[in-house]
This record gives sequence, structure tokens and C-alpha cells, in this order.
Amino acid sequence: MSAKILLVEDSETQLKFLQEGLVGCGYTVETAQNGAEAYKKFFEFVPDIVVSDIMMPVIDGYQLCRLIKSKEETKKVPVILLTVLERKIDGFWGKKAGAQLFLSKSIDIKELSLGINSTLRRYPVTDEYKANIAGMAKGENTAQSQLNTILNDLLMKSVFSNEFRNLSDFMNYERILVEKMFSLLSSFVEYNVAGIFFSSPDDFADKILYIDTLGRNFPKNLLTDIQYDFFRKMEEFKDCKGSKFEVVRMLLGREMDYIFSDFKSKIIIPLVFDKKLIGGICFYSRAEIDYASFGYFDIMISELLTIFKMKYQYTEKEFMSVLDGLTGLYNRRQFEISLEQEYNRSKRHTSEFSLAILDIDFFKKVNDTYGHQYGDYVLKTVAELMKSSFRKTDLLYRYGGEELVMIMPETNIEGAIIPVQRLRRAVEEYEFNYNGVKAKVTASIGLTMNFQSFNTAAEMLKSADEALYKAKEEGRNRVILHDEQ
Repeated sequence: MSAKILLVEDSETQLKFLQEGLVGCGYTVETAQNGAEAYKKFFEFVPDIVVSDIMMPVIDGYQLCRLIKSKEETKKVPVILLTVLERKIDGFWGKKAGAQLFLSKSIDIKELSLGINSTLRRYPVTDEYKANIAGMAKGENTAQSQLNTILNDLLMKSVFSNEFRNLSDFMNYERILVEKMFSLLSSFVEYNVAGIFFSSPDDFADKILYIDTLGRNFPKNLLTDIQYDFFRKMEEFKDCKGSKFEVVRMLLGREMDYIFSDFKSKIIIPLVFDKKLIGGICFYSRAEIDYASFGYFDIMISELLTIFKMKYQYTEKEFMSVLDGLTGLYNRRQFEISLEQEYNRSKRHTSEFSLAILDIDFFKKVNDTYGHQYGDYVLKTVAELMKSSFRKTDLLYRYGGEELVMIMPETNIEGAIIPVQRLRRAVEEYEFNYNGVKAKVTASIGLTMNFQSFNTAAEMLKSADEALYKAKEEGRNRVILHDEQ
């Protein structure tokens, strides 16, 4: 029995030429002049192979191929795509569409026949498989209704993806981005409460869960329960362990109905890229909802992952621009900006803050004795000791060379002395060991605060530097406080 070919070509002249040539080669040939007609005939004729032009109206060859390959019941039927175009991109799209072979229309009938025979041998379709395809045409789910469903699905996926990708315009405006995301999600996802969380590469950044209640009120304990529930899931990833969490409620809508905590459905989804937690979303509903069975759930997660990845990379880029590459502390430029901001803020709100400068004692001798790699190791280790000695709200910087700086907001000099002395002792007691070479290191620290006598942030910095100089003069490995008098 001769192989059955469904031949698809929009040019009547070319269609007739190819049909006569293939019939002459012993094939049974059915024809169609566009992808939509071909898809309907596919279930009536049930071919062994489809040979289709690419450039056609209504549905082109790529789309026809994707329609056939998108269903388990039809995807085993091989497809050969023909085109007058011979650019690499055409072959690329042909493969992505799922075609078994991609040929130029300029080849002669004998070469085309060889390609068809080779493809049929490699991808044979059983009679049982073809019988199932024929049965699909006879049922209520006709080829036309399948085509309509698939086309509508493709349209919905395209619109869906475009809506999410439009959010990329707001990457550097987090609150606006969150509002836009909630607005989009609430248009097609059923929920009473939803949450969005963006992870940050900055260990000191607060972990914020943005909450949308569609403008409705709810008990305070509900917010606490959702926060606990959500971040317990996030804490399965080491990025979130030991972090301070915060909830920010977004108000979308104006209804003020009261929501009680009798949720029947929920889903919490961590979003992970390259083994790193980059964020998460959650939905809670009072109705019985199987969120995972939502028709576009996979597409939604895929698009959300793209948005969260872009947001994380944007934040990472911004973050890395203010970091010191060796220690992972903020750099000097960021310190100068932060000091000025904190000083001005303290003046506006009449608040206190403290500033400390640390210098590693005899650091040049460490470099000269053990080498610069050892010196880098000491700097990185002291930076880690700083992170463990201070609060998350304190700001840590590498000022330059072996000098490290600490800004302690809302802290007077009496309060600041505690973590500063803790750090000095931690450095003194630490056993530095790099490549088997052990050493003891100490640090001198100058401490000050925003006394009324200072007129500028520069004067405050100078006072800390003078206190540090005095600590060195008096024998090092000590903390000296600036004397306001």
C-alpha cells in the first residue's frame, strides 16, 4: 500500500506540480492550500506524512506543524517543511516547530521523494495510531472545534505572555511593579488574598511580603498567619534563613468587606533560578480551588519567573555597583552617600546615630610577612566578623585599604560601644589560618556620634578618624571614643 501524503501549498501552480510529481513516485496525495484547511483534512485523510510549504495565509507551515505536534494523539505523524528561503533562521524555526525535515522548494521531485522515504523509515506511524486519529474526526470533538480551541489557546498564551512582559517597564519602581502585578493577577486568578515577595542579593535587605486583599479588611492575626506560612516555605531555602521579615499591605480596590481566616485553598510558590531563591508568590481563597489545575498555570509561573529573574538581576546589578568586591561590604562611594543621608535625616528628625572607623593593626606587616593573599584573607575575615557583630539595620563599609566603617542608625555612643567592643574582641580572639599559616591580628577603632557641635557630616567623620588615631597612639587593639569637649 502506497504511503499517504498530505501536501500543503498555497500556490495552485506549485501545488499541482508537486502533486503530479509525488503521485508519479507512487504516493497517495491529498492537497490543501492553507494550514487551516490542512488541519481539518489531517483528521479525515489521516496521512503517513505531511509535506507543507511554510509561507501561507491564515495558518503558515510553522503553525500547522506546531498544531500537529502539540497533541499526543497526532504528534507522531512526521512533518517536512518546504520553503524558498534558505536562511539559518528558517531552519531554526522549522526545528523548533517540531518538523522532522526542512527542505528547499528548489529541489527536484526525486530528491523530495528520497527525503520523504527516509523520513517515513525513521518515523513510521502504526495503523493503530492512525485509526485513533480517524476516530477523533468522527467524534463530537471535530477537527474544526479542535482547531478553534488550539488557535484560541495560542492567542490566549500570546496575550498572556505580552501582558506579563509589559511589566518589565517598571523594574526600577518596585511598588509600582507590585501594584501592576497584582492588578494583572487579580484579573484572571481567583483569590481573596495574594502575596508577592522579591528576594534580594543584599543580605541586609528586609524581606518584604507585599499583600493584596483586593481592598478588603481582615483580622490582624490573619496577616501574621500568612506571613508565618509564607516565609516558613521560603526558609526552606538558605537565602531566607535568619532574616527579618516584613509585610506591606497593598490597597487595590475600595471594598471594605471583612475577610475571616477560613481559607479552604492556598498555594505558595517559591521562584528559583540557578539554585537561588529569587522570590515567591502565594494565593489564598475561601473557595475550593485547585490552583495547579488552572489552565494557564504553567505559563503564568513561567512568565512570573522571567519577571522575577529580571527584577533580581536588576537589583543585583544595582547592588554590585555599591559593593566592595573583596569584602562584600558597601564601598567608599556608598559610604559617603549614606553618611550624608543619615546625617541630614538625623538633623530633620532630631535623632542620634553613631559612626566607627576600624583599622587593622600592622596590616602592612601582615602583607609583607605572609603575602597579599593572606592580607586579603584577613580583610575578608574581619568583614565577616563585622557582619556577625552588628545588627541588620547597621551599615558596614570598606572605606579604603584596611579601614572599615560602621554606621549605626538610632544609636547613641553609649549603645554603640557594645557592638564595637564585641567586634574588637572577636578580631583579637580569632585564629587566622590561611593555607596552614596561623597568625593573630588585632584592630583599633575610633567611635563618635552626631554631637550637636558638628555642623557637617565631614566634621563627624573627622572626629571618628581622630579617635582612631588616638587609639593607635595609645597602643592599638582598643576602642577610643571621641571626646565632645
